[in-house]
Amino acid sequence: MSAPDPSEWAGIAPHPGDHNLPAGRHEVHRSRLLAAIAQETRTRRAGRATLRPVLAVAVLVLVVAGVGAGLATTSGDEPSAALPTPAASSPAARSAPPGAVGKIRGYGTVRQLTDTADLVVRGEVVSTADGRSVYRVAEVLYRTPDAPVSTQITLVGESAGMSGQPTVLYLALSDPAARVYTPLSGDFGIFDVVGDRVTGRSPSMSVTGLRTEDATSAGRAFVTTLAELRQVARERG
Repeated sequence: MSAPDPSEWAGIAPHPGDHNLPAGRHEVHRSRLLAAIAQETRTRRAGRATLRPVLAVAVLVLVVAGVGAGLATTSGDEPSAALPTPAASSPAARSAPPGAVGKIRGYGTVRQLTDTADLVVRGEVVSTADGRSVYRVAEVLYRTPDAPVSTQITLVGESAGMSGQPTVLYLALSDPAARVYTPLSGDFGIFDVVGDRVTGRSPSMSVTGLRTEDATSAGRAFVTTLAELRQVARERG
């Protein structure tokens, strides 16, 4: 809306002629008064016009803050919960369930397998039924103090081989009371034995060295001797 014409206030502005002023001065005073009123009106409106964008920005900031707070809290009286980060939502970031860490880990050396295992044994599968194998133990290369062992133990998870096939197994204890074990990372913890020669069960899931990794052996089943496996087991103490 444009500022009113000063002439519109002619009827309401006091006429300077009512005062004892020299001749002609009342018109000068009256013109100045009306001009001052018009200037003040324009200044106030300009100030309000300048203020409108500032107020609009402030309102927008408050709205955005309110939406963010609403997303970070639950409805009703539930406590506020932080939004999950992409890293926390990704499958790689989720913690593995108990007892599954050994199954999903890749090992690079026999030393790493030995340092992780609860039990390292040489023997063979006697029978398999309902996802469990009965394993006859011929030699204990290493065991932790709380790992029970006898002439026979029970294996769950991946198969340790066919009945009668001699193997060396690196095992994690799953159930102490029942003497139930699981091979570490499946084929990583299984070695087939022929005489004194020991070979990793799987070329793709095999260590590459005894104590240090060998990149040139990647993709091939690791081959060593029973004597070497016994020596590494003794080094753990």
